[in-house]
Amino acid sequence: MSLRLQLAWVIGAMTFASSGAAMIGVWLGNRDLSPSLLPMLAWGVLVAILSALMGFFLARALINPVDELTRSLAYLRGTDRGLAELRLPKPQANPPLEVLQLREGFNELLRHIKGLLEAREATYAALTHDLKTPLLASIRALEYLETSDDIGPERRKEVLHQLREELARSYRLVENLLVASRLEVQKPQLEVVNLRALLDDLRLRYAREAERRGVRFQVEGSGQARADRQLLDRALTNLTENALRHAQSSLILRAGEAWLEVEDDGPGLPVSLERLTEPFRSVQLRGVRAGSAGLGLYVAKRVAEVHGGRLEALPAASGTRLRLSLGR
Repeated sequence: MSLRLQLAWVIGAMTFASSGAAMIGVWLGNRDLSPSLLPMLAWGVLVAILSALMGFFLARALINPVDELTRSLAYLRGTDRGLAELRLPKPQANPPLEVLQLREGFNELLRHIKGLLEAREATYAALTHDLKTPLLASIRALEYLETSDDIGPERRKEVLHQLREELARSYRLVENLLVASRLEVQKPQLEVVNLRALLDDLRLRYAREAERRGVRFQVEGSGQARADRQLLDRALTNLTENALRHAQSSLILRAGEAWLEVEDDGPGLPVSLERLTEPFRSVQLRGVRAGSAGLGLYVAKRVAEVHGGRLEALPAASGTRLRLSLGR
């Protein structure tokens, strides 16, 4: 049964009940009235018809603003307008407060969807840009190796190293994209994590790269936290790779109770951490290599947030010092 019909029934029943009660009271109070029920029944039928008509017209007046909102939504479904032009048409008459609030809620939802789609388009554009650069470099390196037979073993190793670096960049970008997607749809799988052991694993993983760059790699402190080990490892990997890329001579990983720090003696952050942690915005920042920041720092920030903590930049004697806290 539609809402209009339900309202008509309710209004009609209430009108008939009140009119019928008044009619019975008048009939019982008038002793000169004929005891015949025929006039009473005729009056009752007339009251019922009038009550039904009143219920119908009142229900129609009450439901009209909702019907207009329904027509507006149907118009949105059938329109060929772009997302930027989608909005509810203005009402023909001033709707009641409740319908006005409902219309504002729909408009807010449209603005939210518009923002999500714009962010998705920006994500796809930036992802294409960041993936294209290392993939093109890899293709050129392979073409060079294919056509150059007399480059010598040292040059061949150099080109192969460059090829590996570019493919590793592509892999890290895809890995971070998958983690960013997981953070939006899944809850972290918490377990007790030995933070010192996690940092020692990172040091072993990047010891050769640090030695090649002439960077002294240290691990300090210890602690534990309830965290998702895989998410935490990805966040620390991103922070460590960024620090190792910019460090001049020193890289330090620290652990405490429910917090971790990554400090390097590089040139420092080119802009505020807040801007650097906006996903896929690093390509617009001068001095930041495309694909080297932005998404990685965004993932680290989101990992901290889903654990009830935050990613923050702390004062350092030189370079950059980032702390990833994990809440309680």
